[in-house]
Amino acid sequence: MSDQHRSPRSLLFVPWIILVLGLALTYALQHNAREASRHELHDEFELRAAGIVDDIQRRMRTYEQVLEGASGLFAVSPQVEREQFITYVRALKPEGKYPGIQGVGFAQLIAPQDKARHVAAMRASGIADYDIRPAGERERYTAIVYLEPANWRNQRAIGYDMYAEPVRRTAMAAARDEERTRISGRVTLVQETKDQVQPGFLMYLPVYRPNAPHQTLDERRANHLGWVYAPFRMYDLMAGILGAEQGEVSKLLDLEIYDGDRVDAPALMYDSDHHAASVAAPLFRSTKTIPLFGQPWTIQVSSLPAFEARLASEAANILAIAGTCGSTLLALVVWLLATGRVRALTLAGNMTDELRASNLAQIRLNRALRLLSDCNTTLVHADDEYKLLAEVCRLCVDRGGYLMAWVGYAEHDDAKSVRPIAQSGYEDGYLDGVNISWADNERGRGPTGTAIRSGKTCVNQDVLTNPGLAPWREAAIQRGYRSSIALPLIGNTHLLGALTIYSRERDAFDKEEVSLLEELATDLAYGIVTLRTRADHAAAKEQVEFLANFDPLTQLPNRMLLRDRFEQAAQLAERDGTALAMLYLDLDHFQQINDSLGHEAGDKVLGVAVERLRHCVPAAATISRLGGDEFVILLPTLHDATDVGTLANAIHDMFAEPVTIDGNPLTVSFSIGVSLYPNDGQDFDTLLKRADTAVDSAKEAGRNTYRFFKRDMNPDLLAQMRITGALPGALKNREFLLHYQPQVDLHSGRIVGVEALVRWQHPVDGLIAPGRFIPLAERSGYIVQLGEWILREACRQANAWRARHEHAPIVAVNFSALQFSRGSVVDCVTGALAESGLPAGFLEVELTESLLLQDLEATMTTLHVLKGLGVKLSIDDFGTGYSSLAYLKQLAVDKLKIDQSFVRDMLSGADGESIVKAMIQLGHALDLEVIAEGVETSAQLGFLRAAGCDQAQGYLFGRPEPAAALDALLTRGVVPLP
Repeated sequence: MSDQHRSPRSLLFVPWIILVLGLALTYALQHNAREASRHELHDEFELRAAGIVDDIQRRMRTYEQVLEGASGLFAVSPQVEREQFITYVRALKPEGKYPGIQGVGFAQLIAPQDKARHVAAMRASGIADYDIRPAGERERYTAIVYLEPANWRNQRAIGYDMYAEPVRRTAMAAARDEERTRISGRVTLVQETKDQVQPGFLMYLPVYRPNAPHQTLDERRANHLGWVYAPFRMYDLMAGILGAEQGEVSKLLDLEIYDGDRVDAPALMYDSDHHAASVAAPLFRSTKTIPLFGQPWTIQVSSLPAFEARLASEAANILAIAGTCGSTLLALVVWLLATGRVRALTLAGNMTDELRASNLAQIRLNRALRLLSDCNTTLVHADDEYKLLAEVCRLCVDRGGYLMAWVGYAEHDDAKSVRPIAQSGYEDGYLDGVNISWADNERGRGPTGTAIRSGKTCVNQDVLTNPGLAPWREAAIQRGYRSSIALPLIGNTHLLGALTIYSRERDAFDKEEVSLLEELATDLAYGIVTLRTRADHAAAKEQVEFLANFDPLTQLPNRMLLRDRFEQAAQLAERDGTALAMLYLDLDHFQQINDSLGHEAGDKVLGVAVERLRHCVPAAATISRLGGDEFVILLPTLHDATDVGTLANAIHDMFAEPVTIDGNPLTVSFSIGVSLYPNDGQDFDTLLKRADTAVDSAKEAGRNTYRFFKRDMNPDLLAQMRITGALPGALKNREFLLHYQPQVDLHSGRIVGVEALVRWQHPVDGLIAPGRFIPLAERSGYIVQLGEWILREACRQANAWRARHEHAPIVAVNFSALQFSRGSVVDCVTGALAESGLPAGFLEVELTESLLLQDLEATMTTLHVLKGLGVKLSIDDFGTGYSSLAYLKQLAVDKLKIDQSFVRDMLSGADGESIVKAMIQLGHALDLEVIAEGVETSAQLGFLRAAGCDQAQGYLFGRPEPAAALDALLTRGVVPLP
């Protein structure tokens, strides 16, 4: 056979060779694709498993922060009331913000000798059937006293002694001894019922006494108060951690959690696939033991058939089909080479393009998976919001291979603008002029604005053809941005902003890649919310610490911090042989400012006073506010007591100028008491008490001055304190009584009135003169109740006289200025008149001139109402206080009473005579009657009659006597005049 005949025959083998080689190549390619798919699915499995572990650890750290906030309550006060605890837990909103947590509670450490008292106190607080469970005698009890929210499950736990159960006791003892958070092993919570029982565990954080040392083990045990804790039902906890992903995890993965460091059926705490029976060994399985607050958990994640079904690689199938078809077609091409060479080459080129596109898609998907993994690692270790955003943008560019990425926050201004926060990649000033909005307008219809407004991912596959990119198309083309994706960042309560990513390629974001990037955006939003929550907790903790040591109004140290600084200063003074001084400052008449101008003005006065004190107090001294209008200055390293006087005088001079508040000039001054260390005391409480005692002495001296503590101050002050303390019980025990002194007409000698004067018949001290207790009653404010009793009793007696005597006298009753500022004078008068049946014309109200220093408008309104009732008005002690003729005329009083000090001195010189005559003439010029008090001699009576005085009272006519003793005089009705 010739070569020409053999050649065509030999060519018959070429298609078969090509077909075999093509199929072999196809097998190799599809095998590689399947292996790549398997590795990809394994990487996704490991990523999901690691994500679940990270979610558990992150959520448990969040719950630890909740307990740290609760423990902050006990850092301020050793006794946290139930209402305080309820307020704190309700503010947390655990059901919404911390899903999975069953509640927040407090277990109190109780000594055996305190058990009965504790049970009685709890029952008295409203829990009638409260008792410590289980019953029995133990070395200590740790009863649950608070557990909020107070639903029916949590109520079952109140009174339970967790320390009596070994598993709980191990965790509680470790938390106490190590001063850190600990969780228990697997337990069944006492909240559980017979139905739907779940495994559980508890998280404990120890609480120690405020300001007590707890650095060593012995100190921690000695100063231990109890534990704040949180109970968890395992399946509820995991539902809260997995959230919306729980259904997907249950379908794709089997999650099992074991208590301890190994997989052991009795230690199983959670199984997401507990209703399904295991058929075959899973394709993927991850077992990891993690230490969690001192207790190891073993977390095992296994793939389920639904997850493994994704192993079927579409790319591999396409390669197998395409390779088989291609090999067959290529073999056919050989037969048609002479006539179809061009067509064969084209087909081969198309096949190559398809293979290249498939490989490129696979590369993109793997790149997105690596980016998601790196970003999750960054989220776990993030501690600063801006650094987190900047790092995620950098990873998008460096690890994700994108051209540029940036994060913008949605502003709630009128334009609804989007503010760039962080950026990475090739930007070249793009964000400076981007001017993106999330409003529904032209600049808000791009990918970023649309994603924020709608809360959904917005993909732009081609800048050239997307009409929504018109405002930014030219700038994007100049920088090479061909496609982009905007992913909304959704927080717990509102949408935060968007993550926008740009690619240099058209159609760069396929379905699988978009899904992974959406997962990245969800994790980033959670990280932002977590960082902000952590920052809020830190700020709240800092505020609690501030309030524990400083006064919130003036920002000055409070009593607790003052005590600490005193202890330090006292140690230095003892070491150096020096002294220190404690100045107790009481703002004079501060209550009048609050009563007349309001508490807001009072707060402003305190603020100005603190600023002035800072200008005259040495830098080394401490200014503290104890509360109200009381301050303390601690002056350390004192070498000479004259330094204290210098400082007190400097304070006096600093407040010489009035303080202007809301346009009102106010005179502000301090009464200052001084005690010295170590002469007046060697501990804080003693020095403070003695400085306070010295303040009272300064007030007795007329205020606006200072006094050093002296040992002889105590007896008088103790007596005053004793009398003040006895005032409330005196009225209740009917120890007060009224004496009456007659008022005589100087022309006829007829008795025209009597003045009601109060006396105190003390069961121990006997009859106490009004000069001893009236000032104390005014200072303590009890003068209001006492004055009301005097008025009612005087009206009752006056009406009784009116029934027995034809010419019954008018009864004069003194009213304190404090009664006008704090009491309801009109109601008091009308009530007393109605109760006694006394006509208003038989009652005379005596007012002091100091009343005009108060709210004049309100005072005049009250007096005009009394005048309208028919009550008579008189000005008592005229000439000793603030006198204004215009005000006297406006007040429409009926009588002026000349103070006894003028009557006593009027015959001792020409000036005394002139003053009394001028007062009488002034009263008559104002159409007022004039009465003189304190008339004791015939000479005084003669002068007053000659000067035209209308009435008089005093010992010359009769001493103050009980009502019964005055009856005989009233029957006569006339007093003989000398």
